[in-house]
Amino acid sequence: MHTRSKVHVALPLTPALKTRQRVLTMSFRAPQFSRNVLLAAVSLLVCAIGLSGCGAAGGGQAATPVTLKSLSISPATSTVILGSSQQFTVLGHYSDNSQRDLTQTATWTSVQPTIASVSKLGMAVGTLAGQATITASSGSMNGSAILNVSAPTLVALSLSPASASVPKGETQQFTVTGTFNNQTTQNVNAAVVWATSTGTVAAINSDGLATARAVGTATITVTSGSVSETGTLTVTPPVLTAIAIDPVSSSVRLGTNEQLTATGTFSDGSTQDLSRSATWASAKLAVATIAANGMATSWSIGTAKLSASAGGFSASGSIVVLPVGAVDYFSYANNVNAPDGSLNLVNTGLTGGDLCAMVYVFDASQEMNECCGCSISKDGIRTLSVDTDLTANTLTGVTLSTGVIRIIPADATSNPTCNASTVTPSGLILPWATHIQTPIPGTYAITETDSQLPTLSKTELMDLESDCGFIQKLGSGHGICTCGVGD
Repeated sequence: MHTRSKVHVALPLTPALKTRQRVLTMSFRAPQFSRNVLLAAVSLLVCAIGLSGCGAAGGGQAATPVTLKSLSISPATSTVILGSSQQFTVLGHYSDNSQRDLTQTATWTSVQPTIASVSKLGMAVGTLAGQATITASSGSMNGSAILNVSAPTLVALSLSPASASVPKGETQQFTVTGTFNNQTTQNVNAAVVWATSTGTVAAINSDGLATARAVGTATITVTSGSVSETGTLTVTPPVLTAIAIDPVSSSVRLGTNEQLTATGTFSDGSTQDLSRSATWASAKLAVATIAANGMATSWSIGTAKLSASAGGFSASGSIVVLPVGAVDYFSYANNVNAPDGSLNLVNTGLTGGDLCAMVYVFDASQEMNECCGCSISKDGIRTLSVDTDLTANTLTGVTLSTGVIRIIPADATSNPTCNASTVTPSGLILPWATHIQTPIPGTYAITETDSQLPTLSKTELMDLESDCGFIQKLGSGHGICTCGVGD
């Protein structure tokens, strides 16, 4: 016996069947079909009418793999100022027409690294004016871009100092700073043109050093292309730069004066006598004082340091006060009742002990006539006798009409007897000079000259010693002056 069965089959939709949907209702008779057999039959029917999905599990074709086909860098061409940066990006183009940003995974390189450098993330920096090729690579694919690096452009100049004031003769260094369109700054002293509005007031060289020439004001201008800047330089009167005194060292006899001069040197090279405006001072007022006009007065034997100051500058020197060599030496034509002249000496203390005064008498032709050596204590005064025997040469019997007396110190400690023929003159040379007069009988004229301080050579000193030794050998007492007594 057959039974009628109804089977409702819902067919899956495929793209071809999207516009229609049907439910197939199949009605048939079948003798005692099992449910499984029935379902198999339905499946075969679906496959027969070409519905999708059939046979997929039965081994369809595999999907095609996606591959990288090319790289492109953006921007392809760019320009930056020296020192500035440019960010590059790279896109990967694939076989399925898709794109992917590979900026962070690509390998970046600069073909000209001296012109531009590039980071591993595509950031390029211009380091030298020129053109550089920037590349990116991923796998076997490469891409490139051009980076032009241009030199920065000057946009402004700044002068320092903007205003300056200097005395005539001095200099002022100006500095100019350039600002560029990449926001950098640098010293451009050597790259600009320097100029001054008034060359008679101030001159300026190619490195910005200005020289003040005359009192006034000058405009300083710096120019580079179309960019310029100005400043001012005011020249004031010259100022004192140094002071000097003259003489730096001097020697005077006790009780005499010495005029010192203070000279100031100014910034423009000029000089001026500051003797009356300088401030004078003496370090030893007991030895010498100095007046406001630079006149030094001696008061006692010794050495004093003198100084002059003005305008913050000072100079120093020294004055040596020497003993007075008082010569009272007269000669009469007939040598009758001729008075005994005298020569008063004071030990200068130069040797630190007793002084051996070497006395030499020369005639008009400068031939030695007499000599002697007289010891003087450190602080003592010795009166030397200049008797008639000094005016009559025992060899010729001729009376001197003119002559010169020289007194030269020597160290008495090396020769306690102060023997003029053996002691060697030493220390400071202190000659005194005088004329031996021949006046009208009963009268005389003093023609004594001031004490002199000439330098005697070593040869002359040796000659004095030798000649004195010869004269002393002539006989007892002849040619030897008398030392006299201390006062």
